[in-house]
Amino acid sequence: MNIQSLIGKFSASNSTENSLQVVVQPNALYFSKWNGGTLPQKISFESGDWQDHLLDALAQAGVSDSAIDLVINSNLYQNYQIDKPNVPQEELSLTLPFLLKDLISEKVTEIVADAIPLPTSNKLHVYVIAKSALLGFVSKLSKLKLTLGRVLVEDDIWPLVCADTERFVLLQQSKGAAYKVSAFVDSRCVFQRTIRGITPPLTGVATSGLQLDGIALELQRSIDYLSSQLRGATLHHMKVCCDEDNDEELAQALDERLSVKVAPLSNVKVDSGELLAQFANQDNSAAINLYPKHLKPKVERFTLNNVMIGCGGLALLIGIISAYSTWQNSQLENELQVAQSQETEFNQQLASLNQRIVKHRPSPEKVHAVERLKEEIQSKQDSLAAVSKYDGQQQVGYSGVMQSLAQLGRNDISLSSIRMDADNLDIKGLARDPQAIPNWVNQFKSEINLVGRSFEKLKIARNEQDILTFELRTKEEVKE
Repeated sequence: MNIQSLIGKFSASNSTENSLQVVVQPNALYFSKWNGGTLPQKISFESGDWQDHLLDALAQAGVSDSAIDLVINSNLYQNYQIDKPNVPQEELSLTLPFLLKDLISEKVTEIVADAIPLPTSNKLHVYVIAKSALLGFVSKLSKLKLTLGRVLVEDDIWPLVCADTERFVLLQQSKGAAYKVSAFVDSRCVFQRTIRGITPPLTGVATSGLQLDGIALELQRSIDYLSSQLRGATLHHMKVCCDEDNDEELAQALDERLSVKVAPLSNVKVDSGELLAQFANQDNSAAINLYPKHLKPKVERFTLNNVMIGCGGLALLIGIISAYSTWQNSQLENELQVAQSQETEFNQQLASLNQRIVKHRPSPEKVHAVERLKEEIQSKQDSLAAVSKYDGQQQVGYSGVMQSLAQLGRNDISLSSIRMDADNLDIKGLARDPQAIPNWVNQFKSEINLVGRSFEKLKIARNEQDILTFELRTKEEVKE
């Protein structure tokens, strides 16, 4: 970020500037809607400079601290078509006067120019205005605390009025001015011509027939010329907006004489200036602006008053920061004194406690006695834990097994002897038939205390009463 952009950010205003649009016609001024004061919609004048009439109207209405956007009539500017130069867009406004030096009689330093590219060719449509008149008006506005925002040409506003048609021919006449024919393609003015020798009005007078024939002939010539030059951009529509004529009658008369369809520009009869004022405040960033940035007066930011105000503000800020730092330092010193006094008190308490600790240290004989007692207690606790564990295992193992065997009681099995320890379970008994023994053993998996027990030996025999006996052993007896 450079220093200029940084200064621009600090110097930018927090509120947007009011803007008033003024349409300048040969014999009248038209104002857009504005909430900053009381202005008439139209001011007519027969003689005198339009700038003086505008300044008087603004002064009487008390308009100040606002920007004025002008929409000027074609009588106040000149236009040319030149080949498009190979110049960056940001440098074009500075270069155009030198490109026009062979076409104009004024010095290149005495004009202001702006241009737009033509959509139908590789050319520029250039608009020119005298610099002296422009800067003189800016000086007069500054006395009323007003600034000049933009200087627009009416050729950029007519396409906004006829927004439904991008390509058309316009026959326009303002009160006190000659008839003018313009052609618009893609909302850009590509052709403009003033028709001389025709006196308004064309309708409602005895000589209107001859004049209509004459202007129709000139219009048809212009249309034929445009048809030959604007290839791919055929114009089939003509709009009529003439202040001193009846647009309906004029459009009907021309429609009978021309090869294009002719219609009024507006359905309601209003002056050209009023139409332009209604659409002048619409956003049109690509429009011609004959008051470029390099002509606007530079605002001096580093004036003596601003420097003095800045220095005073800086001194005040430094004083506030210094006072705050002094107050904060005093607060910290008070906290430091309190902390130091607490430290001294705690050190005294620590020394006293250390002396008491020395007095309360046990003798070595008592320490050894305590250790022996701890070892004895630990030994007894280990023995008690082992006994408790053994008793628990015995209780869980034996009682659980006996309860499970009781749950599995059968009519075809009778137990006569049960011998068990922590790892083994030996069972003797009587059975009704041999198949009852494995069926009974298979039921062990349904009891949690018997599940997982297996037998390595099964012995089956018959006693003296010829009753089937069996013996189940967990481990096979070791023969001596």
